[in-house]
Amino acid sequence: MHETTRDPGIHPTAVIDDGAQLGQGVTVGAYAVIGPGVTIGDGSVVEHHADVRGPAHIGAECVLGFSSAIGHDPQIKGGDGRWGSTHIGDRNVFREFSQVHRSRTADGETRVGNDGYFMSGSHIGHDCQVGDHVTLCSGALLAGHVEVADRAFFGGQAAIHQFCRVGTLAMVAGHAGLSQDCPPFGTVVGCHPARLTGPNAVGIRRAGLSTEARLAIRVAYRTLFRGDGTLEERLARVDTSTPEVAHLVEFVRNAKRGVVGIARREA
Repeated sequence: MHETTRDPGIHPTAVIDDGAQLGQGVTVGAYAVIGPGVTIGDGSVVEHHADVRGPAHIGAECVLGFSSAIGHDPQIKGGDGRWGSTHIGDRNVFREFSQVHRSRTADGETRVGNDGYFMSGSHIGHDCQVGDHVTLCSGALLAGHVEVADRAFFGGQAAIHQFCRVGTLAMVAGHAGLSQDCPPFGTVVGCHPARLTGPNAVGIRRAGLSTEARLAIRVAYRTLFRGDGTLEERLARVDTSTPEVAHLVEFVRNAKRGVVGIARREA
């Protein structure tokens, strides 16, 4: 596929506030708007009609696709209008019409890590905390205060309820709807209710986890999600000598909304 070379520069129709700071080699397309209190790192690209509002930090080598909305006010009713900020790391790609909303509190921050890929129409709500190498496919939605760990993947139009957590290397399938936490290394499908189908075998293999770690995760999943006894009894039976399994157990123990795959009365 042929790729055109993008020449650095600022289009004459772009509107850039005097209070914005642009790094070296930043490209800004036609009719893009960059507001006061916005910092954009070296080599980033702001495509045409993108709208970036501060206070916001955008890291180096990011791409803000056309008509993306970054750092906009939280989509909530009420509030005193003293909203917080947005912090986005390096090498993130936000495709067309994607959205990131700043914190609902003056001292709060919506945060996105590094190397994420956020496809068309994806939505990151206020006060979300998103890790590194996260992918949101088209139309995937994170409500406010969602926590997403590194390398999580969301299929198209997946929807995550506010205050839910999605663990490391988890896979949330397209059209899935979560109202509980998705455990690390897990695959969740469906809606009303969402179902845990087991470990994200493809994802954890591609991430380079050792054979021993992958086996330990499978054994832990069988014990936690298919074993007999109460949740506490199952947690006690899990061998946590593997760091990945120890992380899984800690995640389950710290759940406040419950965990997909564990009955609500036990979570």
